[in-house]
Amino acid sequence: MKYLLSTIVVLLATAATFSQTTKYKDSTEVPRISLEDAKKAYDDKSAIFVDARAVEAYKAEHVKGAANIPLESTTDFSSLPKGKTIIVYCS
Repeated sequence: MKYLLSTIVVLLATAATFSQTTKYKDSTEVPRISLEDAKKAYDDKSAIFVDARAVEAYKAEHVKGAANIPLESTTDFSSLPKGKTIIVYCS
């Protein structure tokens, strides 16, 4: 897991508030989170991690406990636990 976290290229954080979905014009508007803050959220279990890579990449290696919701998936985040930060990553 340490290796995967250190190779993460993009970490995106979004508040897990499902009563109102936030739409972003483009990726520059999406809030970012540092690797240090992501690790803290992982350690204190205050966030849900979502691996946005293809299923094959997820199966090869992923953050322990991360859900796999590939970018091309039609699955939305409504199935994730509410009240936690969602950290979406890909590498």
